[in-house]
Amino acid sequence: MPFQDLDYLDLPARKPGANWRLPRFVWWVARIGTKGYPHRVRRRLAVTNVISLMVSVMTLPYIGLYIGYDWENLWLAAVLFSPQVAFYALTPFLHRLGRFAAATYLCSIWLVFGICSCLFFGRDSGLHFFFLPAASASMLVFGPERLVVSAAVTMVALVAFLLIEMLVISPIWFVSVDPEFLQILFLLTVPFSFVLIFTTVLFAFKEATQAELAFEKEYRFSEKLLQNILPRAVALRLKHERVQIVADHVDAATILFADIVNFTPRAASWKPQEVVAFLSQVFARFDAIATSHGLEKIKTVGDAYMVAGGLPEPRPDHAADVARMALDILKCCEDLSREIGEQVEVRIGLDSGPVVAGVIGPNKLLYDVWGDPVNTAAHLESHGLAGHIQVTECLKAKLEDRFVFEFRGELAVKGKGMMRLWFLKEEKRPL
Repeated sequence: MPFQDLDYLDLPARKPGANWRLPRFVWWVARIGTKGYPHRVRRRLAVTNVISLMVSVMTLPYIGLYIGYDWENLWLAAVLFSPQVAFYALTPFLHRLGRFAAATYLCSIWLVFGICSCLFFGRDSGLHFFFLPAASASMLVFGPERLVVSAAVTMVALVAFLLIEMLVISPIWFVSVDPEFLQILFLLTVPFSFVLIFTTVLFAFKEATQAELAFEKEYRFSEKLLQNILPRAVALRLKHERVQIVADHVDAATILFADIVNFTPRAASWKPQEVVAFLSQVFARFDAIATSHGLEKIKTVGDAYMVAGGLPEPRPDHAADVARMALDILKCCEDLSREIGEQVEVRIGLDSGPVVAGVIGPNKLLYDVWGDPVNTAAHLESHGLAGHIQVTECLKAKLEDRFVFEFRGELAVKGKGMMRLWFLKEEKRPL
């Protein structure tokens, strides 16, 4: 199985070179006792398991050497130090006692058996070199939460190394070994020490890499979330300019309001999941249409959908783009009606003119638009007819050279009085 985050954890996609793998058995050992802990803690516990397995396995060649080289003189060493294999192997099962129980146990028996082995065979055996990886491993298995404990283990290991180097020169008095045996021990211990140091550094590097990847994933998610909430240009202003308020006067913008006809009475008989699924399906298609025309979706309120053209960045042909989107919405609803076998119709209102746009709310940011065209477009939608796009006479005057309109008549519009209104029918075909 792959070694990612000690890979049973959910982490972001890895960079090249991070695709390290562990043997299946080691992978199984890494997971022992980690269930139920937070992901960050599980990674540290898994590293503790792997290190304890390595030390347990590394003990076997020593026991074999004691038995095979000189059983008559070394049987006591074999008997005394053989339990290390089991003691280290038991480490993963101590996680149930607490998140630091196994780490404390591992470092304790490492120091105890290390000191005893060095007292038994002296400094020429090189066994005190095992205190070096003990110092680095302590930082890894305790983590940043227990820096004091890790520093204490490192200090004990350092003192033990120096004392053995200076004072424990020869094997203990009742052990009779020749220099060749001590040389073999030295040649066995030094490579194992290097392997353990390399392994702990490798795990530490892996931990740092995973933390970096997790940070990058969160950063990308935050960026994507911000740009989904706010227009890209506005999000960049908030991010780079560090502004507290975004408020722009837009000389000319076109506003579209669309509302699903008879949605409220129909939704009353649906399950909540069906209501959300239906609106998600409809508005996802509207979003795609807005994106294809380069327009900015402002918000949805219930079953109402609001789009603006000409902001936050000015564009000269915003009125025509919004008109084309309105026609595409009608076509989209026809297609959707055939697909689901149920009539889906919208009322649409359009108006154009100067507006104010900006971000409101210090916590839950919302980009919104205010002005007379916004109110008028909303009223035209609410006073409109199903399957029709209702526009003001001023917008009709801007677009009549490119679009076909049908006069609806005069209608009383709240806040505006009597207005001459038109239905947008289609775009004129070029001659």
